[in-house]
Amino acid sequence: MTQLKRNTKIGILIASCLVAVIVVSIGFVGANSTYDINCASCHNNTGTISISAPSSISTETGQEFQLDVDITGGGSLSYLYAKFPGDVDDNTNFDISPENAQGGVYDNGEGDDNPASGAMTISYTITAPAFPGEYTLTLFAVGSSQNNDQVSVTVTVAASGEGPIFTSIGQSSEYPPANEDVTINATLQSTADIDEVILSYSINNGTSWNNVTMTEVSSDYYEGDIPAQVYGTEVLYKVIASDIDGLETESGVNSYVAGFIPVEPIEIPQLHYGWYLGLPALVLAYIGTALEYYDEERFTRGHGIMLSLAYILTSINVLFLLLEGPSTWNNMNPQYLFDLTNMLTFIHCWHIWIGITSMILGTLAFLTHLGGWKTCNLGLPAVILWTLLGFTGVYLGVLFRM
Repeated sequence: MTQLKRNTKIGILIASCLVAVIVVSIGFVGANSTYDINCASCHNNTGTISISAPSSISTETGQEFQLDVDITGGGSLSYLYAKFPGDVDDNTNFDISPENAQGGVYDNGEGDDNPASGAMTISYTITAPAFPGEYTLTLFAVGSSQNNDQVSVTVTVAASGEGPIFTSIGQSSEYPPANEDVTINATLQSTADIDEVILSYSINNGTSWNNVTMTEVSSDYYEGDIPAQVYGTEVLYKVIASDIDGLETESGVNSYVAGFIPVEPIEIPQLHYGWYLGLPALVLAYIGTALEYYDEERFTRGHGIMLSLAYILTSINVLFLLLEGPSTWNNMNPQYLFDLTNMLTFIHCWHIWIGITSMILGTLAFLTHLGGWKTCNLGLPAVILWTLLGFTGVYLGVLFRM
C-alpha cells in the first residue's frame, strides 16, 4: 500500500512536469508565431524585408493626400503584413485607408496592388490632422520568421486657407521729409484672428532688414514707424502679417527716399515757356532801360511805358503758371538750390526763386514809378533777373519737351 502511494505521487509529479513542459512549449511557440504589430520593440530582427516610401510630405490641415509604399521580402515568406502601429509616433493623428479589420494589409489581400507573392504595393489615402505642425508617420512590415522593416515619413501640415489679405498699404507722407519718423499703415482682412503684423524695412537695398511690430490702432488697421533717416537715404519696406492658424502673408516692397521730392512730368504752358510773352517783355525792358540811361529827361515817359508793358506781360506769364497743378511747385523746396545731383531739379528750383524775386522787384519798381519816384535801384535788378529767368526757362523748356 505504501509502495502504491509512492508510485502515485511519482506519477502525479511526472504528469505535472509534462503539463508544465507542454504549457511552456505552447507559450514559446505562441510567442514566436504571434506578431503584435503594434509593438515597435517586438520586431527588432531586421531581415530581408524592405520598405520604400517618400521621406517627407507637405499638406494642409484636414486635407487628404496619397502615400505610395512598396514592400519587398526576400526568401520564402509564408506571409507578409504591413501596418501603421497605433502606439508609435503620431500615427493615431491621421485617418488612414486602407486598413482591414485586423488593422493592416496582408500580401495579396485587400489594399495590396501587387499580385506577386512576397511583394506589396499599397496606395494609402490619408487625412491630415486638424491642427498644423510637423508629424511623423511610421509604417511596419513583418513577414514569417520575424523578418521586418519600418519606415518613417515626416508630414508637414500647414493651416488651410488663404491667410491675411492686405487691402491697403500707406505712409504718412507721399514724400517723407528727412530726419523725421515715417508712419506706415496697413489695413487687413482675415478669416482667422490676426496674430502679429510686422513692418520690415531696409536702408541698404535689401541686404538686411529691420523689424518693427505694428500696433493695431483700430479694427484690422495697423501702424508702425520707420525711424528718421538722413536726406537721400532710400528706404525699402514691406509688411508681414500672420494669423493664429500660422498662415503668413507678405506685402509687396514699397520704397521712398528721405527728403527727396521727385521731378514729376508737368504740362508746360506754351505762353509761359515759349517766349511769346517773355521775349517781348525782355525787349521792352532792355529798350526802356537803355533809353533811360541814354537820356533820362527825354525818355522818362517812354521808359515808364515800356517797363510797365514789360511788367504787365510778365504778370500775365506768371498768371498762366499759377494755373498749373500743385506738382509744378514740387521743386520749390530750397534744399534743391544747392543739390547738384539732379541738374534739372537744380535749375528748376533756381528758376522758380529767380522768378519770385524778380516779380517782387518788378512790382516795387512799377509802384515807385507810378508814384513819381525815379530810380533804377529796383528796375535794373528786376531786368537782370528777368534775363536769367529767360535763360533758365529755355533750358527747362527744351529738357521738358525731350
